[in-house]
Amino acid sequence: MPNCPCDSTKNDNTCCNIYINGHSNPDTPEKLMRSRYTAYTQGNIDYILRTMSGSALKNFTPESAKQWTTSVEWIGLEIIHSTIETTKGYVEFIAHYYERGEKKFIHEISEFHLINGQWYYVDGKYEQSKPYTKLKIGRNNSCPCGSGKKYKTCCLNKVCDS
Repeated sequence: MPNCPCDSTKNDNTCCNIYINGHSNPDTPEKLMRSRYTAYTQGNIDYILRTMSGSALKNFTPESAKQWTTSVEWIGLEIIHSTIETTKGYVEFIAHYYERGEKKFIHEISEFHLINGQWYYVDGKYEQSKPYTKLKIGRNNSCPCGSGKKYKTCCLNKVCDS
């Protein structure tokens, strides 16, 4: 059995597909985000729609999303940081992919809300469809994740090298 596309190292049938197939609901924002990434790799826009609420739905066009997500080659997911604050959660991630032979990424801080016992994606601050370049951040600069810490004591060792 292949590993799940969300890079959890779990079997895909015991990881995100249990949520995508409706057998269970993700119990954390990170699990929901991972399952949404997996759904994008599968072109499963129905699941993406079922797991959205609020402002995230305003500019979402299922046809455009389906066309785009099936035109790219998804190559990996990197979780930078994940937090839960009672009924709100945040997940910072980088999704890596190839588009027309060029390596690109989406770097986003996603916001999730717990509504009637289920987590939903409601908004995200992101850089999308950017060509891949290594970040040039000084060790003593503020960390770009927004933690307020210096880069060397926060995300320095968590940034992808590839």
